[in-house]
Parts: sequence; C-alpha cells; structure tokens
Amino acid sequence: MFRSIFTRLMVTYFVIIVVTIVILSLLLSTFFMDYAFSTKARELIREAQELNPYIEMYSMGLIDQRSLYSYFKIIDRFLNTTIWVSDGLGYIWIAYSPSKEDQERWQEQKLTEQEFIQILKGNIITKTGRFGGRFNTPVLTVGVPLRINNRIRGAIFLHSPVEGIRRTLYDIYRNIWWAAFISAGLSVVLLYWMSRRISNPLIQMNEISREFAQGNFKRRVKVVTRDEIGQLAVNFNAMADSLEKLEDMRRSFVANVSHELRSPLTSIMGYIQGVLDNTIKPEDREKCLSISLSEAQRLSKLIDELLDLTQIESGQFPLNLSVFDVNEQIRRSLISQEERINQKGIEVQVDFQDEHCWVEADADRIQQVIINLLDNAIKYNRENGKLIIKTWKHRDKAYVKIQDQGPGIPKEDIVHIWERFYQVDKSRSGKDRGRGLGLSIVKKIIEQHEQNIWVNSRLGEGTAFIFSLKAAKRPDRTSR
Repeated sequence: MFRSIFTRLMVTYFVIIVVTIVILSLLLSTFFMDYAFSTKARELIREAQELNPYIEMYSMGLIDQRSLYSYFKIIDRFLNTTIWVSDGLGYIWIAYSPSKEDQERWQEQKLTEQEFIQILKGNIITKTGRFGGRFNTPVLTVGVPLRINNRIRGAIFLHSPVEGIRRTLYDIYRNIWWAAFISAGLSVVLLYWMSRRISNPLIQMNEISREFAQGNFKRRVKVVTRDEIGQLAVNFNAMADSLEKLEDMRRSFVANVSHELRSPLTSIMGYIQGVLDNTIKPEDREKCLSISLSEAQRLSKLIDELLDLTQIESGQFPLNLSVFDVNEQIRRSLISQEERINQKGIEVQVDFQDEHCWVEADADRIQQVIINLLDNAIKYNRENGKLIIKTWKHRDKAYVKIQDQGPGIPKEDIVHIWERFYQVDKSRSGKDRGRGLGLSIVKKIIEQHEQNIWVNSRLGEGTAFIFSLKAAKRPDRTSR
C-alpha cells in the first residue's frame, strides 16, 4: 500500500490539507459562534441600559404603560426579546412578551435570589439556557441593574431566543464548509500537479538507472525546475555523462590492452615456437630471444602499472616517507634514459636552483613520477629537440618542472589527460603509443602526498609538467 512516491506524496499532502481545513473550519465556526453570542449580548445590554430612563419615568408616573410598551415593541422588533422588570425583592413588576399569555403568566412571579442577587450588587449578568425552566427553548439572557434616583431598585432582564442566533450562524457555517469543500477540491488538483512535478523526475531517474544497470548510458533526465529536485536531475545527468565517458574509455582501454597484450604475446610465442621447431637459424636465436625478452618486459610494465593504479585507488598504497635529494633522483633517472635520449638526439638542459634539493616524500613513488614524466617527454619530443628540467624552492615547497618540445596537447584534451585510459594521440601504435595509465598514476601519487601537479601546453611548442613536494632540511649525517 502507498508504494509509489507519487501516491505517498498525494496522500500525505491531502491528509495535511484536509486536517488543516477541518481545524480552520472548526476554529472559524467556534469564533463566529462566540462572536455572534457576544455581539447579541452587548446589544441586549445596551438596549437594557437605554430602557432604564423610560422605566424610571414610568415608575414616577411621567409616562403611562402604553408609552413604555411602545419602546418595548421597538426593541422586540429588532432583537426579538422578552423583557422583564423586577423590583428589589425579585417580583416581576413589568413583563413584556409578543405572547400575551406569557406576559400575563410571568407578571407577579418571584425570581429566586440566585437569579437577581448579583444584579442588585451592581453587576451585569449574561446567561444561556432556559432560565430556571421558565422558557421552553434556550434563550440568551442579560440582566442589568435598574437605577431609580441613582439607587438600584431592581433589575432589567432581556431574553432573546438562541434559535434565532443559531439560524444566522447556520448560514455562516454553510458558507464556511462550502468554502472548505471547494478548497479541498482545488487542493487535490494542485496536489496532483505538484506531486507529479516532484515525482516524475524521480520516477524517470529510477527508470534510467535500471537502463544504466544494463549498460545503456544514453538517456538523460529532463530538468524542469531549479530546486533541489532540479539540482538532483542535473547531478544525475552529470553522473550519466561521466559513466558514459568512463564506459567509452573502458571499452577503448580493453581494446588497447587486448592489442598491447596480443602483440607481444604473439611475437614471444612465434619466436619460441620457431626456436623449438628449429625453423630459426642458430645464429638468429639470440636475437629472437632478446626480442622476446623485450616484449615480456613490456608486458610486465603494463601489468605493474595496472596493479599500481588499483592499489592507489583502493587505498592500499602506504607511503614510506623519508628525506632525500630529488636532484640526485633526476640525475639517476636521466642516466637510465640516456640511450633513448641519444637515439632522438635530444638536448637536455638541467637548471637546478641549488646543488641539492631536499624533500620529504616517498622516494620510490617520486622516482616513479619522474620516470613517467621523463618517458612522456622523450616519447613525444621531436627529433633533436630540447628536454628542460628545473627544480627550485619557494617557502615550504619544492618544485620540479619537466618540459619537452613536442607537438603539445590540445586544450580540449588537457582536462582529460589525468583520466584513466585516456590517450591524447590515438593514431600512434606500437611502442610509441602509451597505455593511458602513466599520468593517472602520477597524479594519484602526487595527490597522495597532498601536493599538486600542473600542466602547461601549447600546440607546436611543447608541454611542461610541474609538481610540488614538501621541502625539507638536509638530514644530519648521523641520521642517514
């Protein structure tokens, strides 16, 4: 029950709105009822006080009973009231009612002490009920003191049927509840629209995520709002773009790795088979074995890079920090690449700010970074080009720069060069083509040291990689 988010939104909002409307309707009904009774009571009290002078004149013989009753009729016409005037002992001295039978029945009746004692003390009373059973239907009764010659001589009571007040309230109640029903109906329409607007992107994301699970990353969520749901849709689409790009790179990488593995394996198997079958002359066997060894080393390097990247990304790549001279590392790395440098006629320019540049880092991992960057600089440098290497210190940082004079990297590719399996020049093949893992490993190692790496490249002029390391003081001889 209520499994879909649309249904839950509809039910939740509808219950909240209905409860709110009902509570407001009840509060309004109560408010209007209290207001109607209090307004009626104030009118009756005002009219009773205005009658006091006429009753005083009647008691003094200044006006006759007919004139007094004419005032009573006017009040009765507007307020539908029964009027009693009692003396100080509680006897009804004057009684007026539209019904003459009631008028004659009430005259000379004696009120109980509880019914008029508060009035004789100068208080005004307001009651709702049958007034001691004297009325067949509930009435609103007000009682005010009767003052003659500025002294309280009795009480004036005005009784108005409650039914008249309620009849007026029923019309108000009907309008309130009609408004409540219409509001509820409009709310349902609005709720349906809002719930659909909120739930549709979520439903769409759910459907598209199922397609993602099946390998289809083409669909996107339609963004129709700028609220949190809209932001979620934007982020969802960004995730889909990343997944699609990653899937494309994965497929490309699988194809490249398959080719990289197949080519050396084919060569190795071919040469070994030729040696075993004696189809290769004895004087050529050493050359074939050397080629097989080179291909096997290439395979080993590819597998090592894959394992390194997996360990780095899984967090199983602890750093062994020590203080060492990065300049010395660069010298050794250049010596290891001397043959390749000479084959391309590359001129190496080394510019060290100081003879030694001491840093605190994992020496093996930084060696891996330098080798990877040098490998790229040699591989993509032009024939007889320059390889520029600089180191310097600034504040608490040491910086290493490795620059080539290769073809450069297009601007649209620079943001992607750190991604796994990404290759800028996909037209290269064989030994000249990279595996798309070196720079990704470099960036991960530098980030693991909590440092930064930058790239500056211009087409036709070359590329420069700069990375930072934590600078350190020269270690004492005793601690080395």
